[in-house]
This record gives sequence, structure tokens and C-alpha cells, in this order.
Amino acid sequence: MKLLGPATVRRCFIADPGMSIFTADYDQIELRVIAGLAGEQSMIDAAKRGESLHKLAATRLFGEDYSPDQYTSSKNINFTFAFGGSAGTMTERYGIPYAEAVKLVADYKQSFPALTSFARREQEAILRSALSSEEYKIYKILLQRMFAFRNDTQEGKAARKAVQLEIKRLCYRKIGYATTPFGRRLIVDAEKPYTVVNYKVQSSAADIMKRGLLDLRKDPELWPTVLLVIHDEALGQGPKKKAQYLADRYAEVMTTEFMGVPITASGKVYGRSWGHGYLQKV
Repeated sequence: MKLLGPATVRRCFIADPGMSIFTADYDQIELRVIAGLAGEQSMIDAAKRGESLHKLAATRLFGEDYSPDQYTSSKNINFTFAFGGSAGTMTERYGIPYAEAVKLVADYKQSFPALTSFARREQEAILRSALSSEEYKIYKILLQRMFAFRNDTQEGKAARKAVQLEIKRLCYRKIGYATTPFGRRLIVDAEKPYTVVNYKVQSSAADIMKRGLLDLRKDPELWPTVLLVIHDEALGQGPKKKAQYLADRYAEVMTTEFMGVPITASGKVYGRSWGHGYLQKV
């Protein structure tokens, strides 16, 4: 059975006669949220200037004359870090050689120290809330032992897996807690404390989207046009001649601020269906 691609599925959302589909999508919301959570000033300043945070990372890592491939690497590490990943994650997900991924992660952490401190601080809080003081000491010893082995050789991978099994036994059924700026309490598995970064980012971004939806609901002109919400995007339909105006109004109403970081949205008209903006990809 052939699976349908995203563009094909989007084309199933068809506007009523005389109407056009449009959306308002938050601009790099995950990266802006993590910038606010961490207090990473360089990213906050770039967001205030309306600059791409991927371009910021590419410039910091590779200089002003970065190549398209280097830009892609910058995007990959931005998302890897925001989702709590590591050099091993980049090797597995993007096929980047492990030694290259290690250097990229090290350079990224040096370029954005507040992000590094934030991730470390959040993980430590999870471990300390989930483990006893003695268990915490053992965990740190095991972790240090695990990272002493390479991740790009069969022997190193086998040794890592053996230590990971010990960590898994130590952390079995133990959970820690974190709280988002919106007051949401998050449950985090002690075996994977790094996931707290992703949980906080995604939970906060989701709450921002929900507030945006509530703001759309308050507007009597916009609310009747709303169809649904997809992740960080609001989908609507309106008369063809008015579609761009409505898309821009969505973006205006949804735009907000999070911990000193502007959270902007951009409106776009797709046309007869949601997939018409992706026709070249179908």
C-alpha cells in the first residue's frame, strides 16, 4: 500500500465554492520559545530584528559565507538541540559522520552558551527530583562511563548499550517533574532526562497556539472563517478577494510575546485547497 505524502493529504482540504484556503503559521516558534526559556540573548535579539534563527546559527558556526549544505547542518542542529538530541542523534537522523557531529555540537554549545546551561539545568532538575541522592551519584558515574566509549564503532556502540542497560535498570519506573511558564506540570522519564527540553518547548509552543486560537475566537470577523489548527498553524477559508486580508489578520491577531521574545505569525493564501501551495511537490 502506497502511503500518501503530506502534500497529497493537504489537497483533500478543499475550499467551498468561491472561497480560498489560507493559513497563519508561527515563525520558527520552537526556536523562539527555547530562546526565551534559556534567555539566549543573541537569539532573542535576532528574533526582535525579524531575522531567521537558522541563518544566525549558520553565521555563528560557519561564518557569513556559509554554503547551502552548511545552512542545512545549522537547521539540523537547531532542531536537534531544541528536541533534546545529541551528536549521536545527528549521526543517526541525518547521516552526519560522528566525529563531524561531535565538533558541530561542541561549536554550537560554545556559540549559544545560555542554551547549553538551560539544557543542563533542566536535566539536572529532573534527575534530582526522580532519584535519591545515592542513585543520582551512581547515575552520574554510569553516564561518565558511557560517554567514554565511541559512538561510531561496533565495539563502542556495544559498550554504550551495556552501560545504558545499567542506567535503564537504575531509572526503571522513576519519574521527575518540570513546570512550564504556563504552569503546566510535565512528567519526564528519569531514563531520558534530556527530553525535558523538548517537552518544555513543545508544551509552551502548544499553549501559545491555544492562546492564539482563543484570540481568533474573540474576533467576530475571523472566528467564522476558522477551520482547524495544525500544530503551530491556523487554517481558514474566506472569499477569494478577501483571503489575503484574512490571512494577514490571522497573523496579526496570533502574534504575541513569550518571555521577552516576539512570537510572530505569517499569513499565506493557498487557493482552492490547502495543498495548492505544494503542487510542485506532489
